[in-house]
Amino acid sequence: MKLLSLLESKDQALIESTLQKRFSSNLSFFASLNPKLYEKLLLPPKNYNLYFDSEGMNIINLSNHSFVYPKENGIHSLIQTHIELSCSPLENPKWKLSNNQIYLQKMDTNTFPITGEAINTLIETLDELGGIAQFHLPQNFLPNTCIFGALGGLVIEFLLEKGICFHSLLWFEEELDFFRIACFFVDFPLLFERCSSASCYLFIQDLMSKEIIKHYFETHKITNNFLRLELSLYSSPKIENAKEIIHELNAQNARGWGSFEDERIGLENTLCNLSANSYPILTTPKRIDIPICVVGNGSSLDSLLPFIQDNQDKMIILSCGTALKVLKNYGISPDFQIEIERIDYLKDVLFNAPLGETPLICGNMVNPSALSLAKEGFLFMRGGNSSAYLLPSAFVLELSSPFVGNAGVALACALGSDVILCGLDCGYIEGQSKHAKGSFYGEEKAHIPKDAFEVKANGNQRVYSTSIYSLSASMMGLAISYFKPNFVLNLGNGAYIPNTKSIKPSDFALKQKDKTQAIEELKACFTKIPSHLSFQEFLEQASLFIQKLKEHFSTPITNKQELFILIDRINHFCFSQSASNPSVGVLFEGSIYHLLQNLMMCALHYPHNDISLLYNKSLEVIFIALDKMKIRLMLSVK
Repeated sequence: MKLLSLLESKDQALIESTLQKRFSSNLSFFASLNPKLYEKLLLPPKNYNLYFDSEGMNIINLSNHSFVYPKENGIHSLIQTHIELSCSPLENPKWKLSNNQIYLQKMDTNTFPITGEAINTLIETLDELGGIAQFHLPQNFLPNTCIFGALGGLVIEFLLEKGICFHSLLWFEEELDFFRIACFFVDFPLLFERCSSASCYLFIQDLMSKEIIKHYFETHKITNNFLRLELSLYSSPKIENAKEIIHELNAQNARGWGSFEDERIGLENTLCNLSANSYPILTTPKRIDIPICVVGNGSSLDSLLPFIQDNQDKMIILSCGTALKVLKNYGISPDFQIEIERIDYLKDVLFNAPLGETPLICGNMVNPSALSLAKEGFLFMRGGNSSAYLLPSAFVLELSSPFVGNAGVALACALGSDVILCGLDCGYIEGQSKHAKGSFYGEEKAHIPKDAFEVKANGNQRVYSTSIYSLSASMMGLAISYFKPNFVLNLGNGAYIPNTKSIKPSDFALKQKDKTQAIEELKACFTKIPSHLSFQEFLEQASLFIQKLKEHFSTPITNKQELFILIDRINHFCFSQSASNPSVGVLFEGSIYHLLQNLMMCALHYPHNDISLLYNKSLEVIFIALDKMKIRLMLSVK
């Protein structure tokens, strides 16, 4: 008998015995799955417990004997509330459904000739087969689902009894007693079966681990990036904090995919920069006994210019991107200018700043015309782009994305004994412009984007971030943790950056150092190395990657649930390839992710669950795109 039918029978003796059996079964399940949780579930309830009387079932507060669910017409409303919640979650106003502001739209084929053409053809194929404006999912399948406080969890069991499957489920319950009560109702072994493999995440009592949530999204990078279903039956500071973590990491997951076209440009630029064989490359980073000041172009830089000017003889100044013009306008000559852009107009930006005599430290993929402008140029292999891994003898500077400020921070942390951050705001300070005054961007008004969310500030002002700025701050924190300088001081008023100390310029003083010698020591970390490359093995590995990718795509797919599972499998394949062989994996993964996301969205806008025809036609488009990438790669390395 289904639990709902049993509860409606009002046979209290049978109900109690059945629920006790369910609880015992779940205890056995968690004993092997999570022994720590099992031990906690054995403890007697402290704050809440399940309650029965002639008027039905409820949850009782043990301290004041109040009920969690109100009575309606003399009947406890727990069961009826969860019945209503289990009705059509995708259309139920008590659930929240969001699409992450991602929509099917055609791409610019001038910028993305292969990826864009393929995505545009996928959209046209959907239109030809009768695509619809709204999304369509089968009745027994739910996408990424997040539950923050289920107050007994009956809704989950009722959904399972309706045959519902979850692609991925994340459930946070701050009160152990509430989860213990859920163990009387929910068939947890069945729940785990009804989620995709390794896709059911439970958080009980403790706040969510950002690393685990990051893994939750990384392993479902595409399938958890579009639709997200959310339910919360109560609110608390812990639950609101959990929601903020999910929101932030979900937003980060949607950024930084890149594309084959971008990587190809970076590869060709790298080959050009290396072929000159005249630029020293970062090979042996060593600690230099002097603070390194990393300067970004955030609005908080305006108030820090006097500090930088007064202390420029006591620290090495790394100017990042468009901070150069602001510094020079104030009479400060940075010791090095950091650049990472592939763009062809970077040379004009540097010329007008002006770069002048300032040495240039560039990521390997920077536009060669910009690098040629420098009187003295240095290269570093910037981790996260495929061409950074071409030279085995070079040091790869990881954690240097997504912005030039990230590259500056990673470089400073790898080379400096101590690091000082100025103008790296990683967000929008309330009431201030985005950038410092007098920069390349001209006069700007204070503006906070609609998709921004408030984050912890480094100072006393309110600060808002977006997905890309949130990612940038997280990467800076990781770089600091990875390279381990003595300390990192953040002088700005922007977002808090993990692993930094918030401090005001007036609260410390710098000692005099031999800056000339320190600069020479820094330059000595860059050496000229042979860069004659053989690409036969590289092309063979790329060809093998595409072959294996086609084999994955060739899996027969008939419905949307199967497609979600396949997309996760291909996502895992690309992720593992990028980790084990980044020169190949990173080259293709961005475009593969974009193709997968658009394929999934096309399927969701197809009005039938049988997507065989749509998938097979889409497969032809994707295979053509993969073949074009392979040919274009061969031409790039000739």
